[in-house]
Amino acid sequence: MSKSALHAFIDRARADEDFRSKLAHLDPNQIIEFAGQHGFMFSDEIKGRFINRWSGVYFCPQAIEVGQLCPALVPEGYKNLIHYAQSTCSSSNLAEEERDFRSGIKY
Repeated sequence: MSKSALHAFIDRARADEDFRSKLAHLDPNQIIEFAGQHGFMFSDEIKGRFINRWSGVYFCPQAIEVGQLCPALVPEGYKNLIHYAQSTCSSSNLAEEERDFRSGIKY
């Protein structure tokens, strides 16, 4: 049910300019509270994604749109939530892996 609640939340924010404008400056916890006040019941997993700004999530089509609809979620200096989420990779070799990927080295 929660994933459908997330989709319904996104649909509402797309269609309702007043609703969307109220999201613009809310922090993650405020967004969850605001969503609940408007009947959107998110699972703990979805709430965690908001709270952690999609930290560690490598692919989620909704993340980029949520970041556009709730711009205060995107940390300063990042293009979108997925860009931020990928930067939270726990790999200590992330920069090396990215360099190797760009140079064509395969593992």
